[in-house]
Amino acid sequence: MKVINNMSKMLVWKGCTMASPTKIVLLGCGSYNPVTNMHLRMFELAKDALNKTGRYQVISGFMSPVSDAYKKKDLVPAKHRCEMLRAALKGSDWLKLDTWESSLTTWTPTAKVLRHYKEQVESQYVHKPSPSKRRKKLHNNTVSDIAQNHIPNIEVEGEQVPCVKFLCGADLLESFAQPGLWLEEDIEYIVGVHGLVVITRSGSDPLKFIYESDVLTKYKENIIIVTEWIYNDISSTKIRRALRRGESVKYLLQDSVIDYIREHQLYGTSDNKYINHMMPSPNGEAGSSPETEEQSSSSSGEISVILRSSPHNGYDSSHLTLHRMTTTLEKLSPVTKLLPTHNSSKVSCISDLGMLVRRVKNVRYNLRTTLARQHLN
Repeated sequence: MKVINNMSKMLVWKGCTMASPTKIVLLGCGSYNPVTNMHLRMFELAKDALNKTGRYQVISGFMSPVSDAYKKKDLVPAKHRCEMLRAALKGSDWLKLDTWESSLTTWTPTAKVLRHYKEQVESQYVHKPSPSKRRKKLHNNTVSDIAQNHIPNIEVEGEQVPCVKFLCGADLLESFAQPGLWLEEDIEYIVGVHGLVVITRSGSDPLKFIYESDVLTKYKENIIIVTEWIYNDISSTKIRRALRRGESVKYLLQDSVIDYIREHQLYGTSDNKYINHMMPSPNGEAGSSPETEEQSSSSSGEISVILRSSPHNGYDSSHLTLHRMTTTLEKLSPVTKLLPTHNSSKVSCISDLGMLVRRVKNVRYNLRTTLARQHLN
């Protein structure tokens, strides 16, 4: 077993040439429901730690979301989870989404997913004679934009085939001990053939857990532990809870992911009448001024949407107005003209009125979004 920290250094003996570092492809599996900044940080932590040893060179990383057949509580459809991942990875030049696992109609064990990627890596990498001293060349411009399940061709010196290692958290490592959760042969294949890169936190004791497991002790040389010294407790479960409650999740998710959640009203945001105010668009698109909010809620029933040009450094009331749309709703008084008569055994009128207000706000938001898209196009 190898424990990596920031003090790792490559040793070079006088008169001795060290072998070239082992090339590594990191694979992370999970629900990504939704993908958080912590999911992305795990890959960066692993890459830094492995590269600093001088024995490894991380050349790419893949994020593989589980299929809908996993049947986990609150799991949104794979098409949404993949789009959120794709949006989150736009800024990465080495991380990539792969949709092979998520496209399957049945749940796929982790060992089978790893075996698939191992075969893909071995078939897609091109070997060149070592005397040529060629540097690896990535034939695609952006890793995150590569077509589904297509690993880029990379020229590698000599006959070395990149190794696919499984990236996970300490909680997954400990799950190996849960009876009936993992097949013994799957654990042996994952740890013995591929190896683990485990992101753990200060204060946890993965060494003790490995010692208590016979199979992990057998393959402990294939387990690389990376300690996360900057404590970060972001989880998808907590993110979903915050979204249901209309709380801000900015700086916990990528802005593009927040925008996607808003646009498609995922994780219960459509049922929360405060969500448009509690979680404004991080990118400032289709924004409206405070004056617009007052006009939209005035007693006259008039809704005004004003779109202005806005630079990246924020909004200013002096910016040029690009479009204004005004519509007048039928007055809400008297209520009996809009709502049916209720008796004491049914829901009160005020409940239906609240629903009407929420629907009006949703219409207003959809108008802003549509107009913004038309302007951008």
